[in-house]
Amino acid sequence: YRALKFQAYFAPKRDQTRQGQRFQLDDCRTWMRLMFWSAREEGLDKFPMFWNWFLEFISFYIDIYQMTAPPYVKRDAAWSIKKDNIEKYLSDNKLMRDIIGVGPLPEDFPQG
Repeated sequence: YRALKFQAYFAPKRDQTRQGQRFQLDDCRTWMRLMFWSAREEGLDKFPMFWNWFLEFISFYIDIYQMTAPPYVKRDAAWSIKKDNIEKYLSDNKLMRDIIGVGPLPEDFPQG
């Protein structure tokens, strides 16, 4: 497990300024959006029982890397429904500019 994290933190395709650093919220949200997009392309969202399990699994799994990421699971799953989002991602040189550098928002973590 540690070896996998190490490989991910130092992945050659990762921005050199971020290599070796722990994953931040924008890293995790980008990964989730890509994961949900690929799952939709394979038609996995057509099976509600599986899709709900998948969202829960991703929510649990992503927490290992960044504890502020789970509240964004449903939002990032919904991102992949809109073709405009995919086209923007591709035209922006495969960057998700709307989430790069954006930290957790207070409204996503209600108090109480």
